[in-house]
Amino acid sequence: MERQLEYLRQSGVQEVITDIGSGLIEKRKGFLRLLERVVHNEVDKVVILYEDRLTRFGFDTLRRVFEAHGTTIEVLNQTDAKPLQKELVEDLITIISRFSGKLYGMRSHKQKEVVKRAKELFAQA
Repeated sequence: MERQLEYLRQSGVQEVITDIGSGLIEKRKGFLRLLERVVHNEVDKVVILYEDRLTRFGFDTLRRVFEAHGTTIEVLNQTDAKPLQKELVEDLITIISRFSGKLYGMRSHKQKEVVKRAKELFAQA
């Protein structure tokens, strides 16, 4: 996180809002604060390193909402598009991890075992 913050500061970003948590979690304090400011037309531009740092799914929808409020989103590190199969596998593992964490407890051995088995299963595909 520190390297990412330093990179953003060197890129000329004036204010940084951070969150520690998955892009699947919509109740992140920083994310909600950003949404509130965008909806009140207080933000001209949002600069992020990667799309999935802001939201794991629905990035294009979020971009449209921001643009409707006069806010642009600049992604500094545009990565090459991943093969569709790899992207889908990563998304499935993320979803399994998130929901098994909610079901079994984020630090639970059972949750870690579910994620491990999912990764093994998808690695064979």
